[in-house]
Amino acid sequence: MRPVVTGVAAITPLGRGLAATRAAIAAGHSACAHIPGHAALAARIGPFTTEPEMPKSKARRLDLGSQYTVVAARQCLADAGWDLAGREERTGILLGTGSGGAGPLTELERQIVLESPEAASPFLFPNTVANAPASQAALELRIKGPNVTLIQKDPAGLNAVLYARMLLTDGRADALLVGAADEWNAVYHAAYERLHVLRTESHPGFVLSEGASLLLLEPEESARARGAAIYARVSGTSFVGRSIAPYRRAAEPADLVATMRAALADAGLSETDIGLVHLSANGSPKTDEPEAEALRQVFGDSPRARYARVKDLLGENPSSGAAQLALAAADLRDEPALGAALVNGFGAGGNFMSVVLTAV
Repeated sequence: MRPVVTGVAAITPLGRGLAATRAAIAAGHSACAHIPGHAALAARIGPFTTEPEMPKSKARRLDLGSQYTVVAARQCLADAGWDLAGREERTGILLGTGSGGAGPLTELERQIVLESPEAASPFLFPNTVANAPASQAALELRIKGPNVTLIQKDPAGLNAVLYARMLLTDGRADALLVGAADEWNAVYHAAYERLHVLRTESHPGFVLSEGASLLLLEPEESARARGAAIYARVSGTSFVGRSIAPYRRAAEPADLVATMRAALADAGLSETDIGLVHLSANGSPKTDEPEAEALRQVFGDSPRARYARVKDLLGENPSSGAAQLALAAADLRDEPALGAALVNGFGAGGNFMSVVLTAV
């Protein structure tokens, strides 16, 4: 099964929607900035409203990650022209996350410890779990099909695509909202600062980010039957795992080469068929340098493909990887001559994934 992308959405620190995010990236704008009380940079969304997609009266009970997801889900379904009425049981949501629920969890613990258990807000508790964004979106939109949350690091959004292919192949759903969501958290930010892996003015590293990005995937035959406008086809996916300490971001070029070549093989393509590569590169030398070497081994010193390095502008979290998938799909729709796009997601702890999208 090679499903097609019929809808895209992205709530990112660079824009409240994919079009705004694309425009900001094209202009070279960066969301990475200093935040009070921290040496390391962060990519924050800033003031956010859920309207018109969701009334403020409902949104105030949700954590930010869930708010981003509900808005992105409504945007994605509208973009795809997918009417949920009568299809609730056959529509699902698969969401990757790295720290979903962490914001409400740390706030609940703060209230319990510094005040008292009785003083802790009961409205925080339902949002303290990692699957809160996917579940809250399903409740709000009345999605009753498969509901899956993948808790992984940077490549979680790509992993959701791999899982979605299996579910659609098995006939478990007619359409799936697929992507990732995360909320920036000060406690996590401080922990990463202590590990000295975040970017500062004097130290290279990645920048923690937040947001929600989604694709609507469905079988090509049914998408064409309903007259959907197709962005791209998911033609190849791959995963290579290595036993690395979970806090380490080191990678071996050979593993990254194997990941990219496996995705190309799954798609039935060669490196000369790829017109666009979305790099995993996020500013962390221990993964960026091996990826650069792996790209040389796969594509040579004069590649046909255009390289996109958007995490330098968007920051890093699972949603950034999902945003890259949405950006690549939009580029293939607008520039079908690109032929195909390769999206890399190489994370800490030996999680290496690649996805190939092709023009239709």
